[in-house]
Amino acid sequence: MFNSPSVDVTSRALPTNYIMGSFVAPSMTAADIYAMRVASSVLQGRVFLEVRVKRNLSYAPDAFLGSQSANVGGIYVTAVDANQSIRVMLSEIARLQSEPVSADDIHAVIAQYLTTYYLGQETNAAQAGELAQYELIGGGWRNSVDFLEKLTAVTPADIQRVSQKYMKNIRFVVLGNPRSIDTGVFTGNAGD
Repeated sequence: MFNSPSVDVTSRALPTNYIMGSFVAPSMTAADIYAMRVASSVLQGRVFLEVRVKRNLSYAPDAFLGSQSANVGGIYVTAVDANQSIRVMLSEIARLQSEPVSADDIHAVIAQYLTTYYLGQETNAAQAGELAQYELIGGGWRNSVDFLEKLTAVTPADIQRVSQKYMKNIRFVVLGNPRSIDTGVFTGNAGD
């Protein structure tokens, strides 16, 4: 885990700010990876709705989760108003940590996730790649078979728990205008 949140701003003369915030996430072999996949997908949908649809702050805000042995998750946005965008995104993370996600929302996210997953497994090469990834960093190819069962077993309490455990002490990297960045917003120290 990262010990504290941080912000690293690199000055560039760009029309918008490019921002990525990363946090430590469970590895592919960890039991928490399934709840974290669902939590990340829920966050992705909420971030898109709040940042793009409702506030029109960015064209393509995102939440992501890697699939590695030493793993990270995070949020990403390009925005002229970086502070407001990050404030909204961090608010959605706090909401995941404090409010249980409904079972219906979980089922919808899992259905969407599985549809995307299976579409990505249409070729023999993709299936072989998936098995190889599990064999190399996921604890063995047989773990890929348990994927569906473990994903559908995720509960609202699981999502809340992994959000609290992993979605914290976010390390932000910003490429853009340093004068437009309030680092306190990014680190949770705004107004201090």
